[in-house]
Amino acid sequence: MSSDFRELPLIYAFFVWWLKYVPSRIVYIARKTIIKIFHYFSIDLLLRTLFQPWKRDEIDTTNMALDDRFRVWIMNLVSRLVGATVRGITIAIGLLAICGTFVLSVLSLIGFIGLPAISFWLIILGIIPRGV
Repeated sequence: MSSDFRELPLIYAFFVWWLKYVPSRIVYIARKTIIKIFHYFSIDLLLRTLFQPWKRDEIDTTNMALDDRFRVWIMNLVSRLVGATVRGITIAIGLLAICGTFVLSVLSLIGFIGLPAISFWLIILGIIPRGV
């Protein structure tokens, strides 16, 4: 049996194209798009560095007085909170983009496979007379 649907008999080739070839392409494109979004937002890197200081803005406290150490500790904590907030928001936006891409891909897959049934249903609705 040939792997190319174009070499098959016409009606059989249509069903192979409609139920196998195009859905596999939709899944392939969706998978590649989700991977690109994951890498675009660098979600793995952001998760690894979630509680790192923002832009490595951290001050060393060696040879400082105790009250200065406390102030520096508070500034370092604020820098870590800012970094966690910005990274967390970026991760959330990236995950929302991935979820949106997944939902659109599933809807397009269902819509493509169900399009002939929907067309047939709309034709039937157009033929059936409505009560006046």
